[in-house]
Amino acid sequence: MRQTLTIATASINTTPLDLDGNLALIRAAVAEAEQQQADVLLLPELVLTGYGCEDMFFSADWVAGIPAYLSQLAETLPPSMMVAVGFPLLITGGQVFNAVALLSQYQIHGVVCKQHLARNGIHYEPRWFTPWPAGEVMTLELAGQHVPVGDIVFEVEGIRLGFEICEDSWVASRPGRSLYERQVDVIMNPSASHFALGKQKIRRQFVCEGSRAYGAVYVYTNLLGCEAGRAVYDGDAMIASNGELVMSSDRLSFAPWRVQSATVDIGLNRSQRMISSQRLQPAEQRGIVIVPFDWQEEDYHRELSPQTTFADEDPHAAACRAIALGLWDWQRKTYTSGYALSLSGGADSALCGTLVWFAQVQAVLTLGEEAYCQTLAQGRINVALRGDKPLLAWIHDDVMPHVLTTVYQGSAHSGNVTRSAAAGLSDEMGALHYDWSIAELVAGYLKLVNDLTPGDPMTWERDDLALQNIQARVRSPGIWLIANRQNKLLMATSNLSEASVGYCTMDGDTSGVLSPIGGVSKSRVLQINRYIMEQGIPLQDSPDLPRLALAAMEAIVNQAPTAELRPVEQTDEADLMPYPVMDAIRRINQTQNVTPKGVLQVLLRGEYAQMYSKEQLVAWIKRYFGLYCRNQWKRERIAASFHIEADSADPKTYRRFPILANQLKRELAEMEAFARQL
Repeated sequence: MRQTLTIATASINTTPLDLDGNLALIRAAVAEAEQQQADVLLLPELVLTGYGCEDMFFSADWVAGIPAYLSQLAETLPPSMMVAVGFPLLITGGQVFNAVALLSQYQIHGVVCKQHLARNGIHYEPRWFTPWPAGEVMTLELAGQHVPVGDIVFEVEGIRLGFEICEDSWVASRPGRSLYERQVDVIMNPSASHFALGKQKIRRQFVCEGSRAYGAVYVYTNLLGCEAGRAVYDGDAMIASNGELVMSSDRLSFAPWRVQSATVDIGLNRSQRMISSQRLQPAEQRGIVIVPFDWQEEDYHRELSPQTTFADEDPHAAACRAIALGLWDWQRKTYTSGYALSLSGGADSALCGTLVWFAQVQAVLTLGEEAYCQTLAQGRINVALRGDKPLLAWIHDDVMPHVLTTVYQGSAHSGNVTRSAAAGLSDEMGALHYDWSIAELVAGYLKLVNDLTPGDPMTWERDDLALQNIQARVRSPGIWLIANRQNKLLMATSNLSEASVGYCTMDGDTSGVLSPIGGVSKSRVLQINRYIMEQGIPLQDSPDLPRLALAAMEAIVNQAPTAELRPVEQTDEADLMPYPVMDAIRRINQTQNVTPKGVLQVLLRGEYAQMYSKEQLVAWIKRYFGLYCRNQWKRERIAASFHIEADSADPKTYRRFPILANQLKRELAEMEAFARQL
């Protein structure tokens, strides 16, 4: 038996339904893994089709044709490498399984099917897939080959390979225990695990613990990029041996694929498994498939990969990278000329524009100027290579005026502070910037309505909300016209906090194709803007430009958030409540699924109980749920957004709530009764 194996992981930026395009990326990853002399290459979950195919998984004729692509891939594999590839498997009777096939040149050796389907958060796998029963094995014909399918382990020249597929490793009854009983040497985990702040730490724990507890090399790889429009996958890849990480990848790369490998000691893990075993007994033999394959000759001089360090996540940098990667993928996958943005001079729109700029800089650094310019050309932007011009100057002068168009749309209540802030930020990024007034348009609409009721004009005392909303809505047609004319995607600027309670104007600030910060709380938006001003966003693939900062962000940071829609001074927190409190209420409610009383109980045990009275917290909780219940119809219409925080306001992918309900009257009364007893 071989003592060592070189195992590679590939993180790939797939596109749903693009079988030919995904296959081309897979082949490129295989070629790179071959250069790294890998014995085994692990590809992500459902990499062949893309994870986000949604109800196309119901299309039997489409799914039935996918094994032919497995055969095409196997035909071109190098003779010395095994490759694990994720795909949807249709069997007789109409059931579809989330599966991974182990291939070598010309051979499909077998298929393992996922046993535990993800059905929490943004995942709805049970809608399309059937869970595979533990211990079940059958034989199917795939692409002309008779192939074992199910809960199987592959034995290759004395080395046993097994699989946990994404959610399989997140549950208490994970298949790893069964793999341990069958004395598996390498456990591979192909995943499609969406990015969320703090999630990487959990992955690291189950990868290292899986290696330690099961006495095996544990290999994990994830999809990369904004695949289907909402979820961003971080391309996380890890290999653990003897309970310690020996490979940990960079995340959120702008590359179309990333391949990384490690050389591991199979014998060491096997020894640890023997030491930790409480009983000496023959290995469980069920589902063992003997694979006729010869490993490439072992290189006894090749050094083992050393233990590696694991940097703690910088949440602000990670959020910026995830959003910027999503923006870049939307730009290139829609073949558009970048973005149009109504830049108000406030925090939300400032962050949206900044991350478009950051995305361009990072894309150039990762892809190289030639490949970057070719991508821009697909969206009808033709930019000459920079030559001797400094990179940031080239981005500022030659790229950004084509990629980002910003418009400051001042009203009768707008001030010079926001106008100047918008102009300064746009100028520092190099965006094409316009400044116009909506005052005459608003006046025109008011005249139309006032003419319907002579002698009874609209007033702020009686028509406050309507007079605010018309200003926000009048801004929409002009920026849409710019976006359409310039072949650009219009960005909406709603954040997670305000979208949750409906503190936004439908067809006004919610207008747009994409809401980049719709998954980011307002508290974090404010923190990130200060972070960009003071520290800058760290870059990858760049020894010369370690961070990107914007001095013009200072004018944004030093303002109190305001909509500037009233003739008197107005702040968002005065309209709502302090953002940190509102975000705490939202997060507790949505991640712990508790009633208003439960939210109050959590707040009373935390820092806010020391800062505010019980009565004030009760009032804010009532306000939050009152707004939340009334505004589900708004959340049903918000633009697509990226999942960044642990929770989301998007009813299509995270939080389902009835449009019509009783406003949680009983539950709010229960909270008030509980508070009175304290």
